[in-house]
Amino acid sequence: MTIESFLQQTSDPQAVVSYPIREVHRGKNGTTVLGLPPDVLDASTKNEIVFPIQVVRRPGLGDKVFALASIFAYLKQNPKADVTFSGLDSDTWLKQIPWVKTGINPKCKTVINLDNVRNNGGDRTQIMGDALGVEVEDIRFPIDVPKASVDLHLPKKYYVFAPFAARNGPRSLPMPAVLEVLKSSPVPLVFTDSVRYNLPLSSNVYNGSGLSMLDTLALLDGCSGVVGCDSGLVWLASAMNRPALCFFSHVSRLERTMTCKNIWAVETISPCLCGDHVGTRPDCRWKEKIPACLQHVDEMFLRYCLIEFDRMVR
Repeated sequence: MTIESFLQQTSDPQAVVSYPIREVHRGKNGTTVLGLPPDVLDASTKNEIVFPIQVVRRPGLGDKVFALASIFAYLKQNPKADVTFSGLDSDTWLKQIPWVKTGINPKCKTVINLDNVRNNGGDRTQIMGDALGVEVEDIRFPIDVPKASVDLHLPKKYYVFAPFAARNGPRSLPMPAVLEVLKSSPVPLVFTDSVRYNLPLSSNVYNGSGLSMLDTLALLDGCSGVVGCDSGLVWLASAMNRPALCFFSHVSRLERTMTCKNIWAVETISPCLCGDHVGTRPDCRWKEKIPACLQHVDEMFLRYCLIEFDRMVR
């Protein structure tokens, strides 16, 4: 069963809290009646949780990190709770999360669908915590880090550089600045992204783009820190308790960092800050080749930030 087909069998696939539809009666002639079992039916009128529960968050690596942090906070308060978490069907790396069951629990009685929480108006991790009824104070949680399957011949000290978000989408750092830093970096970097790139690199910059998620976990585990835009790798590093430097654009740091313990935020100097957008575009429609909220990030500023970040984490 796919997660999509599973969600279509709930009482309301568009709700944050819903309940799986079950066979509640079978007639002598084989006809069936589908509905909510009595214990679930009563709880559904009050929007309450009935165990076991299935938590879902599919799009975005960062959002899966936020969801896992909220579940970790929930389980700390409810250690005997029966919880299963599902991302996309392809998220096999979630097996590295040792403290929660992952996948689909077909016997669950409540579904918390975090795909349907609001997109902004507060820190995203806490918004997901609100759906579970807990306050999330810390994004960090345990991850079983596997041994890397590839050897990039990295130095003992290196920083992971993640300049692109959503396949080089609008939150990404300006390409001209990125290209210049990759050709001449003041600190050792491992350039990484989910897509494989072949770009000109200086001798102290290593190409870690296109790695699997398991190798990416190993890469983050061995680094001295992460530098990037508002992207999933920055939040995964924060969950792994790695220092991070994040350049923010149209989304405020206050909607991302309130549960982070080891992050430095570079806020935009642009007067506009239009907030998170999912499936929509802001009033400016990002007409410029480089969005106004990121035009201050040129190669000199980016190099300066790398040097200062290196100094702070020594």
